[in-house]
Amino acid sequence: MADNIKEMVDKYIEDGVMTREEHDEFIKLVHADGVIDDEESEQISRIFKLISDGKLVIVDEMREKFEKKRQEDAAKLADSDEDE
Repeated sequence: MADNIKEMVDKYIEDGVMTREEHDEFIKLVHADGVIDDEESEQISRIFKLISDGKLVIVDEMREKFEKKRQEDAAKLADSDEDE
């Protein structure tokens, strides 16, 4: 199981992003056997270090989509105000 967890963390590092859903999946996998072993602990520490170093962010996917849409709408509104 530890290999799967390491692969998950490697993917997060590659993306630089972990969604809330991925975070929940990671936590579920770590706690699946009821014991956090050394390898799992190492991956948890790795995630915390990456977040601390600014190399990994945890995002709420729905919130990100909403914020992007809101920014796009605001830009369109600003453009239409300039045209008047």
